[in-house]
Amino acid sequence: MNTRTADIPPEGITTDEFLGRVAKVRSALDNAGLVGLLAFGDCWRGANIGYFTDFRPLDGVSDIANAILLLPVDGDPVLFVSDQCFDYATSVTAFEVRSLREVTQQVQAFSARHRSGTVGLAGAAYIPADLLQRLNAGLGELKLEPTMVLAEIKAIKSDAEVALMRKAAALTDSAMAAIRDALADRRPYTERELALIADRAMLAGGADRTAFDSMVQSGPRSAYNLARPTDRILQPGDLIMTDIGARYRGYVADGGRGFTYGPANPEKMAIVAAAARAVEAGLAAARPGMAALELNAVIQQALVKSNYEQYSSEARGHGTGHGTGMDPEEEAPWIGPGNKTVLQENMVFTLKATITVPNVGGLRTERIVRLTSGGVETLDQFPMELHW
Repeated sequence: MNTRTADIPPEGITTDEFLGRVAKVRSALDNAGLVGLLAFGDCWRGANIGYFTDFRPLDGVSDIANAILLLPVDGDPVLFVSDQCFDYATSVTAFEVRSLREVTQQVQAFSARHRSGTVGLAGAAYIPADLLQRLNAGLGELKLEPTMVLAEIKAIKSDAEVALMRKAAALTDSAMAAIRDALADRRPYTERELALIADRAMLAGGADRTAFDSMVQSGPRSAYNLARPTDRILQPGDLIMTDIGARYRGYVADGGRGFTYGPANPEKMAIVAAAARAVEAGLAAARPGMAALELNAVIQQALVKSNYEQYSSEARGHGTGHGTGMDPEEEAPWIGPGNKTVLQENMVFTLKATITVPNVGGLRTERIVRLTSGGVETLDQFPMELHW
């Protein structure tokens, strides 16, 4: 394969590891009977591209937000990006980069070599319709079908990936500590102010950026499963839900903690304890060789036994965890009902319990774990039962 030296940041994934991933995915595609892979990523969900290169598309409404990687089983990979991002992508990619304007033509050239067979599509759930049309226009007689080959490989993390995720988790822990320290002075804070405090702590500690928009919800608003922070001022006795995460050298942490603020009634204290117990049960049960649905059942049943089935999306079957890595939520492994995927050593995923009681409040307790031969390593360290 023709390669070049890529401008990789300190502590980032090395060029050798990127190229090793190309070889690993190519072999898996061949074993799956595919003639190639078309991987889509954008500025929000960049892992399908980021697995092969340090390039990440930029936010926008045109092709600057998108990227396509073509990986033939019998040829070299090609990355397609917008003209505006071409120089940037070339500087951080160890293989050929072309303009997205050429993607149909290059796919046609690829299909002319094969004429029959199936190409796997990674990112099928969120590729824009117009870009999918451009790919199909070049495929000729080749079939394009969604594949989990890339997702399954990405799910098992290397030592280098885990090290970067530990750092992202530590930065996320520092954000929770910053919120705790700010609240110690007991002056009024709004949800927005606490979200800003969290963001500043992560960025000051070296984060590339936040992994996603930080969520802080207080009082009755903490009973919303997902919401953006507002100018509501925290009140003594509130339950507070936080869902925050840092991005470091391309890898993220997805952490959730809830806490009571000031004197809280027993009902709110019980919500904090029940979510922590459910996640602790999952941490104790997780091991290689078990099916994802088995691990999900442990947390789900703990929530049901705590009598929060009516108030917990996880207890009602939403799923109690998901893969994470370069994107906050990745396709594999999904820890949910019906998923027979066998969990393997060095998979990294979250385990979570959300309890939301209308007019009372709620929280999400979410841990980031690496599966080890003997159980789990928790990448985040901040306590789960918090009363400030």
